[in-house]
Amino acid sequence: MTSRERVLTTLQGGIPDRIGRMDYFWRDTLARWRTEGLGEQEDPALRFDFDFGGLNGVDLTLRFPVQVLEETEEYTIRRDENGVVRKDLKTTEGHTPHWMEFTLCHRADWERHRERLAWSEARLPEAAAETYRRHRERGLFVYFATGDPISCAYRALGQVNLFTQMMDDPDLVAEILAAYADLALVAARRLLEMGLDYDGAWLYGDLGYRNALLFSPRLYDRLLLPQHRRMCDFFNSRGKPVILHSCGRVQELIPRFIEAGFAAIQPLEAKAGQDVRELKQRHGKAITFFGNIDVRKMSGTREELREELLSKLEVARDGGYLFHSDHSVPPTVPWDHYCYLMELLDEYGRY
Repeated sequence: MTSRERVLTTLQGGIPDRIGRMDYFWRDTLARWRTEGLGEQEDPALRFDFDFGGLNGVDLTLRFPVQVLEETEEYTIRRDENGVVRKDLKTTEGHTPHWMEFTLCHRADWERHRERLAWSEARLPEAAAETYRRHRERGLFVYFATGDPISCAYRALGQVNLFTQMMDDPDLVAEILAAYADLALVAARRLLEMGLDYDGAWLYGDLGYRNALLFSPRLYDRLLLPQHRRMCDFFNSRGKPVILHSCGRVQELIPRFIEAGFAAIQPLEAKAGQDVRELKQRHGKAITFFGNIDVRKMSGTREELREELLSKLEVARDGGYLFHSDHSVPPTVPWDHYCYLMELLDEYGRY
């Protein structure tokens, strides 16, 4: 099978020739690995035969002009494309920005700036056609990548303010989420009209923290589920399955994800108390499980890593599983451990 055939077969409930695979790596991880055996210009996605190729870079921001307000050797403070003043560290990767000031806080702010979400062809990535061509030549599963409406709202309003508005003015939040969904769907439609006939979609939006959801299932049902359903309907009606990325502990929402029309949920953070073996037993093949390989075990012994992978590959016996770490691979993972993991996947991840 080609990668495209392999992933589509899995997402549509069939059994492919082998388990599809994808992963993300921290920049610091790649820097470490290049001192341990990964070639200086080598792409791990090619080295390990990953099956996915994204059409990334659609601009869903408010398109404010970026302003650098302060810069040192350690950090930059700037006003970003969403009008947010934020402090970003330069010295390390994996940190959360320090959010300092938001332009959108109340309904009056939204009314003043909502026109900034108007469609423009400039929102499309310049290299989309070339990227699509390269992915197609390799036979990859090509996906349209976009921020979930909730992730776009996080970046513009900030989580604390957004959660406050969910309680104080839920109609405002519903309006904002609908506007972001509208914008993403215009971009998705335009790429198709340009001849970039991608195979599926991948929405990125975090709904959980380590111990629980970030907001209640009741609020999900009222505010976000209608937009998830609408976006899934658009893609599914065109034969394009939809993957949802959400960090954190989200298993409580999985029945709702199935209801909305998602084909897969990723990355299933093990450190947030999720276990694909339990989830597969509960939900069967109603949704594809994508990930859950604990990066903490990748940093341990080879025996721990082997047990982690092989025990979780058991859920793939009848399909319904794609390989991914349980978030992204940090620099605590040695190069030879990851190579060993891929060797195990090559050996045991076939049907």
